[in-house]
Amino acid sequence: MNFLKIILLFIVSTILSACFPGMKMDKNIYDDGASDAILITPELVKKLNFNHNNNPIYKVGRQDVLMVKVWGDEDLSTIGGNKNSNQGADGLTVQNNGVIFYPYIGNVKVMGKSIEQIRILLTQKLSKYITNPQISVSVSEYHSKRVHIMGEVLKPKTYAITNTPMSLLDAILLGGINNTTADTQQIYVIRRLKKGKSTVYQFNGEYADRMLLAGQFYLKPNDVVFVAPAGVASWNRVISNILPSANFKATVDR
Repeated sequence: MNFLKIILLFIVSTILSACFPGMKMDKNIYDDGASDAILITPELVKKLNFNHNNNPIYKVGRQDVLMVKVWGDEDLSTIGGNKNSNQGADGLTVQNNGVIFYPYIGNVKVMGKSIEQIRILLTQKLSKYITNPQISVSVSEYHSKRVHIMGEVLKPKTYAITNTPMSLLDAILLGGINNTTADTQQIYVIRRLKKGKSTVYQFNGEYADRMLLAGQFYLKPNDVVFVAPAGVASWNRVISNILPSANFKATVDR
């Protein structure tokens, strides 16, 4: 097994670990080994974007790093002399339990909140100790939400999702398709759902004008974007290249 296959094995086995053993997949993917991946179409994008358009704001998660500025009080700002135990060189790291520790007010639950919600929360709590505190909050490092880009790309790696939503087109540009080895008709998005299920979307990027559609398909945390190699005509062959030992039997028609 060459180096690329080792990387693919590690990433996909991590993302799809819930599929082994006794794998249960979404009915749109593997139904008795005969279902196809879901083709990304304008109708599908419109349907998926309903929830996205109503929830576009970034929510802070584990290991994100926050910058807090209290105007007029450097000791309470993360760029000042604050010596919090969870403060790194660039701010406050959200711990795995979803909290940050802040002077005077102690542990503050921030996971799942927007920057504005955190600003309001810190302002309310500090108001007990400081008269009319003026606070700004920002994210200096994004770590909690990531997308994995792999396959026939020039820069396969894990990329962070920031407060700017990442589309499939963004991912394609970040990874950089290897035009000499890639099959642009077979660009897959593997999305893990609840209860160990997964959904696979297929994008046909053969023509440049279709990339506009990719720019409207927004990725979710832990999505895997996989660009298949040229000459692979079915999804089970794509999977067999990544996980040779897995018993996948789902054929995807191009």
